[in-house]
Amino acid sequence: MSWLEHYFVKRTHQTRVGDCLSDEASLISGVIQGSGSGPVSFLIFVDELANFLEHHGVVVKSFADDIKVYLEICNVDDAVELQKALDLVIEWTDDWQLGISIGKCNTLSIGKHQDTIHQWY
Repeated sequence: MSWLEHYFVKRTHQTRVGDCLSDEASLISGVIQGSGSGPVSFLIFVDELANFLEHHGVVVKSFADDIKVYLEICNVDDAVELQKALDLVIEWTDDWQLGISIGKCNTLSIGKHQDTIHQWY
């Protein structure tokens, strides 16, 4: 297990453009990109979030660093649970120092009574 600790702790990063190399910077979160173990490490990393969300009854689908959460909204309690799940996403990403690209976030409402849900808030 100590090799895992050495793999993830005290990581640094440099960027090369042509012959120029940036200053070295310490990495404080995330997984190593471009490595063979990076994708598996990331899945292990975000599995906690998926488990938290599923505990709230929300369906979670993820691919790479994207996540979809959805829930059938039949009443105000369902809408409250979905909002709790979304708040949990924000809290989790803040705790782990990960940013959310708000500009890439979307909502999709399907059904006849979409306006009714929005009136509850």
